[in-house]
Amino acid sequence: MTSEVQVLGLCRFSYPAPIDSFQTRHKTLEDRKAMLYSPERLELRCFWFEQITLPSLLAQTDPDFTLLILFGDDFPEPYRSRILKLVEGVKQIKPVFRASAPHRDVYREIMQAERRFESRAVAEFRLDDDDAVAVNFVAQTRTRFRQVAPVFESAERMAMDFSRGVIISAKPEGVEFLPVITRFWSAGLVVFFKPEHDRSVMDFPHQQIWKRMPAVSFNQSIMYLRGMHRTNDSKVRTKGNGRFILPEKELASKLRQRFRVEKDRFVTGVTPLL
Repeated sequence: MTSEVQVLGLCRFSYPAPIDSFQTRHKTLEDRKAMLYSPERLELRCFWFEQITLPSLLAQTDPDFTLLILFGDDFPEPYRSRILKLVEGVKQIKPVFRASAPHRDVYREIMQAERRFESRAVAEFRLDDDDAVAVNFVAQTRTRFRQVAPVFESAERMAMDFSRGVIISAKPEGVEFLPVITRFWSAGLVVFFKPEHDRSVMDFPHQQIWKRMPAVSFNQSIMYLRGMHRTNDSKVRTKGNGRFILPEKELASKLRQRFRVEKDRFVTGVTPLL
C-alpha cells in the first residue's frame, strides 16, 4: 500500500548488542547473552509482549504500518517459536534476526531497507517489548503530520512527541498504573525523515532529540504505555514529570479502549513472574 507517509517501527527483543550499548554493564558479550537469554527474564518479557505490546498493534485503526522485531540470530527456544507463533500471519509485523554487531548500524540498515522511496515522509517510531501505543497511534501520526508538514519540508527531519501516557510499574509487592505527561519518551516519539535520509530514529537519543531537529508535542490523548519492572535496562524515572488524573474506576476501561489491554488479566499473570 502506497501512502504519503510511511509508518515504520522497530522493536528490539533482547537483541544482544555489543557490551557498550547497554546501561547495564557486562564484561563480555557472553555475559550479556546469559542475562538477556535467561529463561526467567525471557518468560517475563514474552508475557509483557503478549499482554501489553501486541494487543495495541493488532488493534490499530489504520493498519498501514510496518513493525520490525529485531532478535539475535541465536535467540533461544522455546521463546523463539513462542514469539513467532504470536505474530504469525500479522502482515504488519516482520521478525528480523541478526548477529551481534554495532547496534546503530544494524538498526539503520534494517529500517532503511524497509523504506518506501515514493513516500513524502517516513515516520519512524521505536518500542521496547514491554511498551504499547494507543490504537490510533498510526492514524494520529498521519493526521498530525498533515498539520505540521510545512515544518518538516523546511527541515527534512522532524520529531513529534505524544507526551501523555501511563507507566505500568510491576513489582513483587504490586502493580501500579501512573498517569504521566513526559518529554520525548521513546514510546511516544515519532521521527519523520525524507526516505533518502541517511539516519534512523535510533540514531538520536530520544530525550535530547529536540536539540537536533524541529520538534512538536501533542498531549491531549493517552498515547502510550511504558513498562517498568526488574528487567529494564534503563530506569524509568517517575519524578520530574507532569501528572494527570485518571480515576481508578476508569482505569480498566481506558486501558481496554486505548490499548486493548486487559488490566486484571495482566496483573494476575505478571505477579507470579516478578
